[in-house]
Amino acid sequence: MLAAGTAQAQQTGFYVGAGIGQSKGTNVDANDVSNFLREKGYANPATTADDRDTSYRLTAGYQLNPAVAVEAIYADLGRFGTRSTVTNGTVSADYKAKGYGVDLVLSAPLNPQFSVFGRVGVLQAKTEADFRSTGVVVLNAGRGSSNKTAQHYGLGLQFDLTKAVALRAEVERFRKLGDDSTGGELQADAYSLGAIFRF
Repeated sequence: MLAAGTAQAQQTGFYVGAGIGQSKGTNVDANDVSNFLREKGYANPATTADDRDTSYRLTAGYQLNPAVAVEAIYADLGRFGTRSTVTNGTVSADYKAKGYGVDLVLSAPLNPQFSVFGRVGVLQAKTEADFRSTGVVVLNAGRGSSNKTAQHYGLGLQFDLTKAVALRAEVERFRKLGDDSTGGELQADAYSLGAIFRF
């Protein structure tokens, strides 16, 4: 009866969900920043990177059949940054990204309650950057902002608690966030735990 109920709940229908976890700016690299400053002629660069933050997402989906769903998402990936010192100067960079997107979600059952799923889609992402410097460091721009379509994909594991409620664990990658106005493209991974609630 449990298997039959779970399968029936997954046939078709609307659902909403939310998740929270940790994001990581995978190309926010202290060594890269120090090397860049060294190439620009600044002496003795030393950089620290803050490449992790809390992320969250909201989901509204429709299960087309037991294997296929379409989801609209809102994702906030948090804030990342670097802090650098050079001889007679400092420079810092802060980045944040969030956006709305649409994903195609494909699922496969492992047993009546557990299933794995993968997602692929796009995110209309707003990426902002804030650059600051002191002393001898001179920057061409203090702030930058980009609105563009980014790539999004991920993998997850779902556990059906009841016909109406399921828990999810996911890992996702967000690519091509930002552009030259934000100091280059940003890439971020997100690791989250969440739940969905079926109607």
